[in-house]
Amino acid sequence: MNSVTVVGSINIDLISYLDRWPEIGETIKVRETSSSLGGKGANQAVAASRLGANVTLIGAVGSDGFGQEAKEHLRNSGVQVRVDEVPDVTTGLAFIDVGPDGDNMIRLSSGANSAASSVLIAFHAEAIRNSDVVLLQNEIGLPASLEAARLAREAGRLVVMDPAPAPAPAWDRKVFACFDILTPNAQEAGILVGNQPTTLTEAQQAAQTLRGLGLRGVIVTMGEKGAAWSFDGTSGVLPALDVQSIDTVAAGDCFNGALATQLAKGNPMDEAVAFAMRAAALATTRKGASDSLPTLSELEEFHTPVFA
Repeated sequence: MNSVTVVGSINIDLISYLDRWPEIGETIKVRETSSSLGGKGANQAVAASRLGANVTLIGAVGSDGFGQEAKEHLRNSGVQVRVDEVPDVTTGLAFIDVGPDGDNMIRLSSGANSAASSVLIAFHAEAIRNSDVVLLQNEIGLPASLEAARLAREAGRLVVMDPAPAPAPAWDRKVFACFDILTPNAQEAGILVGNQPTTLTEAQQAAQTLRGLGLRGVIVTMGEKGAAWSFDGTSGVLPALDVQSIDTVAAGDCFNGALATQLAKGNPMDEAVAFAMRAAALATTRKGASDSLPTLSELEEFHTPVFA
C-alpha cells in the first residue's frame, strides 16, 4: 500500500545565509534570507510524498497566516493534512542560520506544536492504524508520540522514531521499547549512549548498543561520512555519496521520509538506507528546508557513483 503517516511538528522556517559565523556580540550582514515550510514532521511528510508514498500528516498550527501558509504548502505537496488550528497560539517558527560550508544552527519556537496532545492523536487513530509506517520525531510532546506508537503497534504497523532534538534527560528503556526503529544522528546517538561516534565503525557499535534497549533496529546517520545500522540481527555501513553540499537544512528529515517510503513498500533495510542516503545527498545540493526535498523522478536522474 506504501502509506506513511507522520505525526509531528509543523513550522515556518526563516533562513539566513551567512558568509561567516559572527562572534558573540557582533552584528553582521547576511548574504540572503528566505522563508519556507519547515518542522521535522512537515519536512518528513513532504519528503515521503514527493518520493511516492501516500502520506498523511497529523499535527497542529496556530490560527495565523503562518498556519494557513503551512497547510497550503503541504496540500500542494500531495500531503493529506489532518492538522488542528490552535487559537491564540502562533504557528511554530524556526530561525535558521546557514554558514559558509552549508552547516546550520537552529533556534526553535515550538508554538502550536506544543499543543499536539494524545487527545489529538486519538482523534486521528484510524489514519495511524491504516498506515504501513508511522514516522515520529521529538519536536512535539512525548505523550502524543507514545500514543501514536501505541495505536500503530496495536495494528501491527512499523513505528520509526527520529529522536531529534535529542531527549534530555534521555528516555528510559520503557520509552525506547515503544518504537521499532530509531534514527539518531551522531550527536543524538552520543547523547543517548554517552559517547558520540566519530567513525562508521563506532556508529555501528552505537546502533547495536541502542538496539539493546528493546528496539528492532537503529540507524545512526553520520552526515558526510555515511550511515550505519543494526536491524533484526543484521547490520551494515554505507559511506556517503560525494556531492557538493551547500545547505544541510532538512537533510536528516529527507533521509527519514525517504526511509519510510521504502520500508512501507517492504524493502529490506540495506536498500532502504541506500535510497534514503541518495535522497538526503541530493537535498544538500539545494537551499532551504522543504524546498530542497527531491521528487522521485529527480532522484532517479541523480547519478553520482563516487563515494566519499
